[in-house]
Amino acid sequence: MLFVTREFFLGFLPIVVAAFHLALAFGLRKLLLPILLVASVAFYTWGNPAQTPILMVSILVNYLAGRALAGLNLPPLRRKVVLIAAIVFDLGLLAFFKYTNFALENLAALLGFEPRHLGIALPIGISFYTFTQIAFLVDIYSRGGRQRDLASYGLFVTYFPHLVAGPIIHWREVMPQFEMLARKDGLAFASSIYSSLLTEGICLFSIGLIKKLILADQLSVFANLGYKAVPSLGFVDAWVLSLAYTFQLYFDFSGYADMAVGISLLFGIRIPYNFNSPYQADSIRDFWLRWHITLSRWLRDYLYIPLGGNRAAPALVYRNLFVTFLIGGLWHGAAWTFIMWGALHGAACCVQRCWASRGHRMPKPVDVMLTFLFVNVAWVYFRAPDIATANTLLLTMAKPHLGAPTLMFAALPLLLVSALVVWLCPNSQTIASVNWTGRVALTGALAGAAVIVAMLATNTSTLSPFIYYNF
Repeated sequence: MLFVTREFFLGFLPIVVAAFHLALAFGLRKLLLPILLVASVAFYTWGNPAQTPILMVSILVNYLAGRALAGLNLPPLRRKVVLIAAIVFDLGLLAFFKYTNFALENLAALLGFEPRHLGIALPIGISFYTFTQIAFLVDIYSRGGRQRDLASYGLFVTYFPHLVAGPIIHWREVMPQFEMLARKDGLAFASSIYSSLLTEGICLFSIGLIKKLILADQLSVFANLGYKAVPSLGFVDAWVLSLAYTFQLYFDFSGYADMAVGISLLFGIRIPYNFNSPYQADSIRDFWLRWHITLSRWLRDYLYIPLGGNRAAPALVYRNLFVTFLIGGLWHGAAWTFIMWGALHGAACCVQRCWASRGHRMPKPVDVMLTFLFVNVAWVYFRAPDIATANTLLLTMAKPHLGAPTLMFAALPLLLVSALVVWLCPNSQTIASVNWTGRVALTGALAGAAVIVAMLATNTSTLSPFIYYNF
């Protein structure tokens, strides 16, 4: 189920919100978490009934592993065996569904025979709920903690605002909030905190919906058209195409992230933000502190630091950086284009670290411009169907020449609006979280605009799924 469909924002969400807040208003706090659990399972099952058993098996295996790791009587060696076995299971499940066909295709090409496609469908959200559960297991193993019941763990994994495309949450971030809901001194109906959370949530959801439908989906038209005609594009068209996808991806994914955080706030639960104006970053390192923040955190804590992080010799630090980004690229998809994208970012981080270590500096506006240009070029590999297409587009972008205007020129007004929003406007969390006099009125206006835009969009066009639903 998509956040931008009528089934969701006119049916599913109002019903769940009404049930939750009625239970809260009448003091039926024991019903709050079951309502969220049932809603989360229904949300996933609605469009993915055949994939639901995979999610359920994953939850059960990791719950049992976590329970064993939390036990006080298990010897250290057995705890380590349980952890490794559970992680192998998680990564094996992810590898089977996500990378089997990719491996077979490359093996066939290497050995010179006809590749066989097994038709394995990628379960929605598997990359996200796999990483969420690995983080849970490692945290329980290294930091200890009391294992809760299966229902609580199931809600932690399936909580529908984050399930299919993040953010990647941690047990210690959300479980105390879930527990607080059930307590008498928890969130009080109609309190000032309650009203503030609802206002912030509605504001964020509305901004995210508008980002997705007005900017991302309109830019996707030009991106899709352009990538079908890469060999025929001229210099300007090539740059317009690359920028169209760069802005489309940002407004699509950050729009989803805003909606996810906003929906969660409607239930009094604050999940982490995933974006913080990434195209204003002044270095690649800064970019990854602002873009897909929870994935960056996961890669740092559970891959980069275990590899040795910054504590290793200089050559090994560069290796750790490069390997981390290479795996981050592969996590996004089973294709050489994603591997190339990850390799580019890994190499750029190594270059930037070397540059900074030698004390080199440039004016911040220059840093921001160069960082954005690099990110824009790297997104070409992220979006292109294959390496050859990406190379063709980049070669066209590198050869200035005049060409006749094409349909791609029609994207220029959208690109201008996108640039103004990205570099001159406050980001969504700033607008939603700052407590100022006109916030309620602004939230009302944004909510009204979002409803109108959503009704028009769902009535007149075919909705495109969020890009990160594919990962």
